Amino acid sequence: MATAYKTPGVYVEEISKFPPSVAEVETAIPAFIGYTDKAKKVTDDDLLNVPTRVTSLLEFEQYFGAGPSYADISVSLDMNNVPEEATTVVNSSKYLLYDSLRLFYDNGGGACYIVAVGKYGSEIELGDTTKGLRGGLEQLKKYDEPTLILFPDAVALTVDKLGSLQQASLAQCGLLGDRFTIMDIKDSATGNTLNTDVEAFRNNVGMNNLKYGAAYHPWVKTVYDKTFEFRNINSHLKKTGLATTFKVLVKDTDVDENGKKIKERLIDVESLIADNNAIAASIAAFITAQAAGDTISNIFNGKFTAYINTPSVGNLKSVLNFIWDVLVNIDGLLISNVANASTKVITNPDFLASAKSFVTSNVKGSMQDLIDLDNEALLLTKDLFNSANTYGSYSAKFLSDQLKAMVISAVAPNFISGPAETDKISQCAGKLKEIYTVASNAVNSITQMGFAYEKTQADSVLKYMPFYKGILNTLNSKSTLLPPSGAIAGIMAGVDSTRGVWKAPANVSINSVNSVSEFIDDSIQENLNVDPNAGKSINAIRPFTGKGVIVWGSRTLAGNDNEWRYVPVRRFFNFVEESCKKSTSWAVFEPNDANTWAKVRGQIDNFLNNLWRRGALAGAKPEHAYYVNAGLGYTMTAQDILEGKLIIEIGLAAVRPAEFIILRFSHKLQQS
Repeated sequence: MATAYKTPGVYVEEISKFPPSVAEVETAIPAFIGYTDKAKKVTDDDLLNVPTRVTSLLEFEQYFGAGPSYADISVSLDMNNVPEEATTVVNSSKYLLYDSLRLFYDNGGGACYIVAVGKYGSEIELGDTTKGLRGGLEQLKKYDEPTLILFPDAVALTVDKLGSLQQASLAQCGLLGDRFTIMDIKDSATGNTLNTDVEAFRNNVGMNNLKYGAAYHPWVKTVYDKTFEFRNINSHLKKTGLATTFKVLVKDTDVDENGKKIKERLIDVESLIADNNAIAASIAAFITAQAAGDTISNIFNGKFTAYINTPSVGNLKSVLNFIWDVLVNIDGLLISNVANASTKVITNPDFLASAKSFVTSNVKGSMQDLIDLDNEALLLTKDLFNSANTYGSYSAKFLSDQLKAMVISAVAPNFISGPAETDKISQCAGKLKEIYTVASNAVNSITQMGFAYEKTQADSVLKYMPFYKGILNTLNSKSTLLPPSGAIAGIMAGVDSTRGVWKAPANVSINSVNSVSEFIDDSIQENLNVDPNAGKSINAIRPFTGKGVIVWGSRTLAGNDNEWRYVPVRRFFNFVEESCKKSTSWAVFEPNDANTWAKVRGQIDNFLNNLWRRGALAGAKPEHAYYVNAGLGYTMTAQDILEGKLIIEIGLAAVRPAEFIILRFSHKLQQS
């Protein structure tokens, strides 16, 4: 609408002539779903089931910890305590996310998302939409940036459950249209089972949304160093075929710089291991006793939610009783269970000081905050609480007794004595939740402190055993077998950044890999590449002389579909669709007329023209490579306009990879 000028003068009007531009979305932001050492940004487990963006392995380790230790090992020593290469065995951990992430970064990866669905020590489970790998996938649905989905830990599932997870991932990709799934095939690793493994995968992955996923096989052997703990190696040593331990291998005369015998120090470390095992077992027993293996956090949240929804005396007592149980369990861990063992952990001054500081500073502080609310009922415990002067009085047992007294006395009913108490009730409920959080963290911290002290003591004594370094070197020389999805995600990221998403992520060597689990030749790959039954192509990974280990395929699972056969075509369309979708949102609620249509056409045309010039589209001229239509009589009817629809039709001549290079030779007659 033109401005109505009423005062004489000179006026400047800036008229926009250029259409808006289309901003290119990222194409290779993978989301790794699996299990980690920890999941902590501020408080313990606050990143569990929370998709978290990281940009480096260092940042990952800050929030999610390092890789798992390798418990499944066997070290054979000769008479001179030299490890025997041929008979020393290292089997990969079932937790594969960390090493897969290393492959991702080594092969060109950048930003990615981590969805930690559990921690080391947990069973790898499919779960449902609220827990397990399936729950992590469901959480990812809420995030727009990820464009690739992979779950290397899922190969620990049975083939049918792995197939169920892969189907769910393909369904999410089809629903959102902005992401692609990189799939691993479960490797049974028992002889020549490639055909069996591939057949099991094809039978369980289903038939829906196959154009949104690609599978790669076989697994790859990496050159990464591994994490080994004293306890893992010590319990898996053999000498001349017989089981042994470090304390047997050292001489009775070996001493440290202070003159203490190495054998005695090793005995102390073994006692620490026994103590920590007792603590871990106690925690596991407590959790299992609460609700058939459910987590303490889930149980508390359920009780607390019930109280918030229905603030009755009974529900409040349920919350307080549960906190009391947790605190009593902490006290038992600190005193009863450890005291019944060798007491090496609890009597260590550093550990005792840490435990004392944790209980007194955190639990005591939260209790004091609760009392300071000046709720008349809570004041009943204030004098007794303030009279505590010793560590014993500040223990979990003391605090749990106070909470128990509140439950069994007439205190609890006073929480809901009337409308005037509503605000204090809310504050009390909040403080109770804080106390629970501290108590729950204490259970975990006790274990962590014990294991940290054990590692410190073990590391300090191992340096006096010269043969230990040789054991580590031999163990680390063993290749780690990994599913290839992490490497493929890195290659996709690297190729996208240097060549473009339209370039096939194939005929590229994989870094940090020295071999594969099974060798594939041309005749074997025929069955992988072309599936006459359902078209479910499998992309082969093959070593070639002088080239290394190469990704030798770039087909989606829709291998018989002429439109969506190739990975770069599907991912390129995802890229164009998402870029245009986000960049044309300005047109929503604009007048549905020729001016708007022209702007949208111009915006998308400029974007596609630039892609054509970069080699993303086939054609000698722009009109051969793409078209953009929008207008009445072309893409819309009068009825469409009445219904508020602005329909834009885009055609793309996407470049396809030259999968088969055919050189034709013939004899030529001599002419001179």
